[in-house]
Amino acid sequence: MVNQLYRGQDMTTETSVPATSAPTSGSAFSTLLAIFTEPAKAFVAVEKRSMILLPLILMVVGMVGMLFFYYQSVDMSWLQDKMFAGKDMDPAQLEAAKKMVSKNMLLTTSAIGGAIGPLIMYAIVATYFTIVSKITNVPINFGKWFAFATWSAVPGLLAIPLGLLQIVLAQQGQLAPNQLNPLSLNQLFFHLDMNAHWATLLDTINVTTLWTMFVTVVGFETWTKKSRATSIAVVVTPYIVVFAIMTAINLAH
Repeated sequence: MVNQLYRGQDMTTETSVPATSAPTSGSAFSTLLAIFTEPAKAFVAVEKRSMILLPLILMVVGMVGMLFFYYQSVDMSWLQDKMFAGKDMDPAQLEAAKKMVSKNMLLTTSAIGGAIGPLIMYAIVATYFTIVSKITNVPINFGKWFAFATWSAVPGLLAIPLGLLQIVLAQQGQLAPNQLNPLSLNQLFFHLDMNAHWATLLDTINVTTLWTMFVTVVGFETWTKKSRATSIAVVVTPYIVVFAIMTAINLAH
């Protein structure tokens, strides 16, 4: 992947760019494959035809399905104990809280979150790139950037089969939500409990996040013809800001 990022000169000075021609079939499925193998070609295809339904459906259906399977399989009593461990609550309050956080409630909220969450995230990303494109005089509208956000998130689909595998392999249904992605820094190296201060940050940073960043850099460079350095700065800056805020919150505690 690194070779892709550092290939060639700034596209504004190139006379020909054979490596970024669109996938020959031009289908959504070939573009989906190209995101993993030749992302620059994939984004050339997306620039011509947005084709957002396939990645959008895969993400929404996949996330909702995985979360539904998780909450149907997890030991709810064990999960509730984990969720409220260390909370300053008397027995009556604790019992009331556990009744509120029921399996049905978690299934409902995960279904709503899994369906709406990706749309909100893609809209935020599209808004950010729309602002950047206006500042840098790149004539790409919000709709195109929404498609860009949808396709650049495709590496995150890998977390779905991995999560399903984690659920199947969990002993006696005892699997915390933050253990669904085994490729996070926390699960790979630190193994912090879900209630630990640094767990959320370390669970957020994972291999698929880094892959998404790489793909987004390639796509931004392909669409805007900006230099690699500019593309990296534009893509990575929001991540740095978010991670810095999460770090500050943890340090404050």
